[in-house]
Amino acid sequence: MSPPATLVMWFQLRSPELAEDFERLMSGDRDIVRGSLDTVSEWRLTRPTDVPGQAIGSADYVLIAEIVEVDRFEQQGSERVQQLADDLEHLVSSRGMLVVRPVL
Repeated sequence: MSPPATLVMWFQLRSPELAEDFERLMSGDRDIVRGSLDTVSEWRLTRPTDVPGQAIGSADYVLIAEIVEVDRFEQQGSERVQQLADDLEHLVSSRGMLVVRPVL
């Protein structure tokens, strides 16, 4: 069994007026993820905070998910991530994704 990891995805909206639609779609997706990905123990959608050294201009929202089995997530999650990207295409101008594992 692989050690737990954290998935970080960031999204930049096409327009600030799309925030409500984006949040509604992501809220519905939370239920889908909980029911279909047993490798994700928890996830939350947040807005970036303006702190020194951090460029918030590249993200309107950040999704943080705790992954309990990274190897299985790679199999389960790749299809779900692609579906999410397709669902959000009309709302999001860019997105990025990073999976991080603890080192120490």
